Amino acid sequence: MAISRVGLSEGTNRRESVRRSVELVRDDLAGRMGKEVILKPNFLSGNNPLVCTHVDALRGVLDVIMTLPQKPERILVAEGGNESYSGEAFRHFGYTDLIDEYDIPIELVDLNEETRWLATRVYMVDGTWQMVRMPRTILDCPCVISVAVAKTHDGAMVTLALKNLIMGTIRKSDRIKVHGFVSHKEREHPAEARALNRNLVRLAKHMMPDFSVIDGTIGIQGNGPGGTDTVPLGLSAASADTISVDAVISKAMGFEPLEVGTVFYADALELGTGDLRKIDILGSVLSDHIRTFKPHDTIELQRKWAFEGDWSTAKVT
Repeated sequence: MAISRVGLSEGTNRRESVRRSVELVRDDLAGRMGKEVILKPNFLSGNNPLVCTHVDALRGVLDVIMTLPQKPERILVAEGGNESYSGEAFRHFGYTDLIDEYDIPIELVDLNEETRWLATRVYMVDGTWQMVRMPRTILDCPCVISVAVAKTHDGAMVTLALKNLIMGTIRKSDRIKVHGFVSHKEREHPAEARALNRNLVRLAKHMMPDFSVIDGTIGIQGNGPGGTDTVPLGLSAASADTISVDAVISKAMGFEPLEVGTVFYADALELGTGDLRKIDILGSVLSDHIRTFKPHDTIELQRKWAFEGDWSTAKVT
């Protein structure tokens, strides 16, 4: 029996495809609306648009929001991107144009300049704890929408809606700790894959998106999440269940959803639904659009994400 819904739309017109996917689950989005809404894109880079959320994906979401009976009073587009200067991605990728395109006030927010934080613990690979800081701007918002890109990853197999929200918003200097290490030079698999998947799910207890969209018009394969090795997947997906939308796009990319660590853990801990048999996919037929994305070179080590012990420590108490 289906317990969550995902809108799935095919097409090469990114704005229209995203709009259709969101429209398919319009009532679910309407139920999550608040006076303030945050749209969280992915800015892995300040100058490589292929690996970042295209502004037309946000337009597709905004086009639906503008037709809802209860519209927000204010929209923030918020991200803690990897930029050489504050606002680089907003300027380079055309986000500044959004401000004048809609009747709702839209503000562009660089979360790297956040001053209000809430700390929580994550695991290191040696079993010790470190503190990471989550932005109050995200935590206090009544409706946060993750607008992600379909990409492979060097630590979590894929990076989709859940990881987009968490890793792009916690304090930048703390992000390496989510991988289980205190510096990038120490990173190694499979220890990293085990720590990263558990820590992402721990943080999801605090920072689960209220609604998620994945733009798979053009995906990234191979040694993602960066690079230029693209796949014309031609899909967009949307859901109020972030784990379900991650599961659907994981499958479209050729990965079994419950073999992806974050999907497995979140499903087991009832943070969302990762089992495709329990997801009602509206719109396009998923089986007609499954591709085989080339995985990261370290994929076999990443597949050893399962913690050798009591993985329920991913749970936040």
